[in-house]
Amino acid sequence: MPMKKILYLYSTLSLIIAGNAYGADALTVTVARNQAVVQVKGIVCSFCAHGTEKALSKLSFLDKSQFGDDGVLIDIHTHRIILALQSDRKLDVAQIYRAIKKGGYDPSAMHVNLRGQVRRSGDRFLLTCPDNGQVFEISGNDVETLVDKGLIQVTGQVDTERMSALESGQPIPVALTSPEIN
Repeated sequence: MPMKKILYLYSTLSLIIAGNAYGADALTVTVARNQAVVQVKGIVCSFCAHGTEKALSKLSFLDKSQFGDDGVLIDIHTHRIILALQSDRKLDVAQIYRAIKKGGYDPSAMHVNLRGQVRRSGDRFLLTCPDNGQVFEISGNDVETLVDKGLIQVTGQVDTERMSALESGQPIPVALTSPEIN
């Protein structure tokens, strides 16, 4: 077989495999308590991802007792970064965004597992975590039913378009994907 055909086949297979990584597996995200999962575009090489891991590992709110003593796990097969979070520290999504960008990648989605109480503030619904006082502005179907239900556990997706602009102390916008009342 001529070399051009071999290179073409290799390139085509590489694109198909890379495309599948963004397919069905990329849509299914499980987020454990005290973790955040960030979907990242283009993170396919563990050597290349090292800079991103190094930048993320400097974040003060990570639980460095997990994932090899830096609180960061990069899965190049699913294009995801899993961050172990300290429950008593507030999450700073702008710092996460900057660290990933510094490593040369673009976050496309960020999923979080939250535990707290929901209250209504005007036309907004705010979930406050009891461990660290962090406030999230939640949205989604039936979010009104979560008000005054006591402590609840929810999973949601952070608005990545707004990640870089969020300032410390602002509620983090999260679209709920699976509320579960505990």
